[in-house]
Amino acid sequence: MKAFQDIVYSDRKSHQNIHECIIANYQIIESWFRNQWLKYPAPFYSSIDIRNSGFKISPIDTNLFPAGFNNLNNDFESLYITAVKHSLDSFKTSIDKILIIPEDHTRNLHYLKSLEYLSSLIEKAGYEVKVSKPTIVDNTNFKIVNSILEYDGFVPDAILLNNDLSSGIPSFLDNVKQLILPSKNIGWTKRSKSEHFNYYSDVCSNFSNLLDIDSWLIDPEFRNCGEINFKTKQGEECLVYHAEKLFDIITDKYEKYDINEKPFIIIKADSGTYGMGVISIDNIDQIKNLNRKQRNKMLSTKGNNSLDKVILQEGVYSFEQTRESSNVAEPVIYSFSNFLIGGFYRTHENKANNENLNSPGMVFHPIPLNDICIAPNLKLPIDSPINKYYVYGVVARLAILAAAKELFNID
Repeated sequence: MKAFQDIVYSDRKSHQNIHECIIANYQIIESWFRNQWLKYPAPFYSSIDIRNSGFKISPIDTNLFPAGFNNLNNDFESLYITAVKHSLDSFKTSIDKILIIPEDHTRNLHYLKSLEYLSSLIEKAGYEVKVSKPTIVDNTNFKIVNSILEYDGFVPDAILLNNDLSSGIPSFLDNVKQLILPSKNIGWTKRSKSEHFNYYSDVCSNFSNLLDIDSWLIDPEFRNCGEINFKTKQGEECLVYHAEKLFDIITDKYEKYDINEKPFIIIKADSGTYGMGVISIDNIDQIKNLNRKQRNKMLSTKGNNSLDKVILQEGVYSFEQTRESSNVAEPVIYSFSNFLIGGFYRTHENKANNENLNSPGMVFHPIPLNDICIAPNLKLPIDSPINKYYVYGVVARLAILAAAKELFNID
């Protein structure tokens, strides 16, 4: 994590149309969100990766088991603690003890720092916290007594998953009476990015009708295929077919809005995190001519799980960069429930503005508190930091609402 560098537009493009519309209607937007949360409670926590190309601002990933808490600015942890308390208070049950089940990262020091800071926030919010050992494969310390989960003698009132369950749902979570946050059925064993972005598209459609804007301006187009095997080329015809359709849709939109950029598509695992199993293409031949290194990259995801389903997602350029070093940047916004707590910029000195920044070599720059995305300032310019981050906060909450609808239908 580095000290904050000013983030500026590398190319201003026509971002003001989207910003102006959202900021001008912020009271209508806030009222709409308040009504949505009454019906669809937000997940306990989340982090949203956002890209801003000027002409389009949209989420590219929604993580419901977030790490990276150590990259937040701890000077403002009182805000985070308050958000934790509000989020836990929203559940209609008494909670005093919380068990955190972490990822299986026994040697990932960055993750362990995130876990330590997350548990400290919950402790400072007034809860007793215990973290299980960072493996759910060896579950000898877990015990079920009358459908109550115990861990090493600790009996929690709630179980907080900080493990995305890519490797499956552990048996000790079956039929337990305690509250599990978020639902174990929203892990990557059962969840897909395609399904999430289906929900997100529906949310954007309703939101765009509210503001009378084209939902494409905040919603990345996507397609998905059935079984894929990049080694044997099984399903390649499906990839080509959907990529062609996607390129046609994006090209039409670029022509409509007079956008002089080359469309590109991100092909990535339909489930899983950590930026694994991701390639970028800007023409169909690149699918047909993937080299061995690229194909091997698409054979497995985190935990060495096989990659057999992918989502083809419209690529969104990032026309933001650090002022001093001109490194491409993208914001990541964090929340507890529907309370936004800020976030950071992810930057990368070796990546272009159409590439995946969630890869080795990335650097994090915390967003200052005065720029956190709670409310716009109508007295400041449209593209001032506080107004820009308010727009990011709106987009992040749209993604959180989509996840809330997923959870609503699962539970």
